[in-house]
Amino acid sequence: GFEISPNSNQEIEEGQKGVLVSNSDDNDIEVASDNWQRFTLVGRPELEQFFNENIIDIVIHQKQYERMGIDFPGATILFGPPGCGKTYAVDRLVEYLGWQRFDIDSSSIASSYIHDTSKKISEVFNSAIDAAPSIVVIDEMEAFLTDRGMTGRSGMYHIEEVAEFLRRIPEAISKGVLVFAITNMIELIDPAFLRRGRFDHLVEVKMATSEEIEALLISKFSELPVDDTVDASIIANKLEGRPLSDVSFVIREAGRLAIKGSIEYINMQCFLEAIHLLHKRKEKPLIGFVPNQGE
Repeated sequence: GFEISPNSNQEIEEGQKGVLVSNSDDNDIEVASDNWQRFTLVGRPELEQFFNENIIDIVIHQKQYERMGIDFPGATILFGPPGCGKTYAVDRLVEYLGWQRFDIDSSSIASSYIHDTSKKISEVFNSAIDAAPSIVVIDEMEAFLTDRGMTGRSGMYHIEEVAEFLRRIPEAISKGVLVFAITNMIELIDPAFLRRGRFDHLVEVKMATSEEIEALLISKFSELPVDDTVDASIIANKLEGRPLSDVSFVIREAGRLAIKGSIEYINMQCFLEAIHLLHKRKEKPLIGFVPNQGE
């Protein structure tokens, strides 16, 4: 990830490789890219390319981009169905950059007190600006940024919260804060955020293809004791269309089954049994009393 120079008030971790970033008093970010390594997101080549071209390259070659009128990467919305890997992708980018992260989500920000939510939103942005270069991640953005014309929320206070985001996002970007928002319901978001200037990039993240899952499996298998019977392409085909969390489950469960069976290396049978443990796509687990249909 990125190494933060001492004058940014963040410690340099031993062994880190990447870009040296310093945050001076006037919020300029000086970059030296001698040790830069390309960001990789195994299994998601298009998203990997987007991050490298539209975010990382701008940070690394800041002076060149400034000459073209581009001071800092624009804010980005990642949208798509649950389980498609949106949060995972952002987590990997945060890990790579090594910048301090600030989260805005309903569990930490939402409040039943009048004006309190707007106040907390402002406090997060203030902290992120003070720590810049930094990252703000707005998770489940539909909880805050739904269309102001929609009903179902306390109208004037919802408008106040949306207005706070509209004001603070451009300010934060101008001061070296990278802003990401994540949502499963892009259709509910206030149109003001879908125009250029607040969020410059709207990136749709779809479910991983079998080829992407296979690439992810091969990468994970290189770190695990897997025997020659394991065929990543077969496993990937069986997992295609499922959330990436299911892929992680199958890998962990296969390892558990190997230990349970006193097997030194994870074999194909372990993976097939782990896949079998997943609920069928249309099958819903039943909890509670189920009436006897025959009576």
